Amino acid sequence: MMVGLTGGVARRRFIHGATGAAALLACPPPLVRSSATAAPEESAMLHPLVPFSTVVDPWDHHWFLWLPHHPVYESVEVASRAADRDGSAAVWVWFTERAGSKRQIHYRNDPRLAAYVGGSYRQIAYRISGDDGRPRGVQVRFDDTENRPVEIGVKFDPDQNLIRQGAGLTDQSGHMSDRAFLVFYRDTNALARDGRAFIGSTNYAFGREEPQGKLPFRWSYSHGISISLILYNSFEAIFGPGGYTPSPDIAGLYVLNRGWGGGVSLLSDQNGQLREYVDRDANGDFLRVFFDPPLPPCGRDIKRQSSSFSISIRAAADLLLGSVETRCGDGVQVLDWRPSQPIWARKQPFRSEISRPDDRSVRVAVKPAV
Repeated sequence: MMVGLTGGVARRRFIHGATGAAALLACPPPLVRSSATAAPEESAMLHPLVPFSTVVDPWDHHWFLWLPHHPVYESVEVASRAADRDGSAAVWVWFTERAGSKRQIHYRNDPRLAAYVGGSYRQIAYRISGDDGRPRGVQVRFDDTENRPVEIGVKFDPDQNLIRQGAGLTDQSGHMSDRAFLVFYRDTNALARDGRAFIGSTNYAFGREEPQGKLPFRWSYSHGISISLILYNSFEAIFGPGGYTPSPDIAGLYVLNRGWGGGVSLLSDQNGQLREYVDRDANGDFLRVFFDPPLPPCGRDIKRQSSSFSISIRAAADLLLGSVETRCGDGVQVLDWRPSQPIWARKQPFRSEISRPDDRSVRVAVKPAV
């Protein structure tokens, strides 16, 4: 399974936008309580639910190498974006442990991203090869946290093609299972002809002639990686200045605009029930969650309700389906999320607990289901 993030080659990102999106991985959403007083008509209404916080972060290129010979890590992955106008490219390398919660060790070539997301900043020598529209090769070199040289390379034949088979939505496979519900989507992919992953003087990846055994492949490349995260965290959202504000054009729509571009919108019906949640980044990629029937806020004589939900992204609609049960009581609204399709998503249920300390704010805690 891969944790990475998509975008077409045309989606060139400035570092400020990337930094802002990455900050959400480590910090609560920027919904800072404002001292301003809401208008009387706004205070009197019951605002829609804020069910969770999310991250939408696409990458252009992604390489995956299994590490069957390493005693701790099961895989290493490399992601990069197309170079910006100044010629610099964001590069991200991470190792995933084989056991337990599959803890990951991250390296980034930008100190600001490393500081926000967590992980280690490193100067990473990076070279991409191949032609647009075909599988791309890669070479990266850097020193790890123990000052050991790391060298990763993936090669393709020049006449290989990208294919859809094997791409699409990918099983979370326990990766990040203690941090987020992960939606990982790959537009196209290809199996590599050769790969290596040296730490020090030892190659822990498969040898060129070595059989892959029970693993699905040895080395691979994907183009157009879309990662969306429903974060397991706690935060406070506000309605009014500095937070979600009503749209002047669409009834029932509340919008949180982010300083670096993009934002989150909540669409409610005439009764204040949440019909749709959308997180859209500055370049148009999005995560959309639709509810049927809409999710009711507590306080309208509703004690329990079951709704279906569907999750869509820019690349594909209705990727994940499931149900969410709403329960009200003791000042807390509980949402129990039960993904059902694809089948592997059933292993990742989670819960949101929502309270309203006043008529302008919502406190939300999201965690894996017990």
